[in-house]
Amino acid sequence: MNHQNIILIGMAATGKSTLGRRLAKRLDWAFVDTDLLMEAWWGAPLQTISDYLGLEAFVQAEAQQIQRMHLRHCVIATGGSVVYSEAAMAHLQGQGHIVYIESSFESISRRLTNPTSRGLAIGPGQTLKDLYDERAPLYARFAQLTVNTDGATPSQTCSAITRELSRTT
Repeated sequence: MNHQNIILIGMAATGKSTLGRRLAKRLDWAFVDTDLLMEAWWGAPLQTISDYLGLEAFVQAEAQQIQRMHLRHCVIATGGSVVYSEAAMAHLQGQGHIVYIESSFESISRRLTNPTSRGLAIGPGQTLKDLYDERAPLYARFAQLTVNTDGATPSQTCSAITRELSRTT
């Protein structure tokens, strides 16, 4: 597989980080989690950063961080709000193949036991369902490949991603 990078986008609790680590190991590539980069840069948990900055400034900070990245042979798990920034997504599109890790709302809400500690960039009065309904079309719009994780193991999902991406080269 000769892609520059594989970039995973999707909602929180879809398994982007788990899949990213597995894919990177399988491909012998590096793994980068942009949520962890944000935490390292700011020196605080993601939720604290989000609460401190507010939604708009958080999205802007995340976009700036993404635009500083120039990587090769990496699997990159992005924060769920990255799709709010056209500039960040344009940068990522130039960095590799964007894969939407899709899960049903029911699966996400089951996995996301405590959304308030997860670092979700969520607007005032917005529910998790509102967020899902708002973001799903954005993920689909930017993705070159969509892989649904409902009912699949991480190993099966990784195999589907590598199989589908190998067809595009």
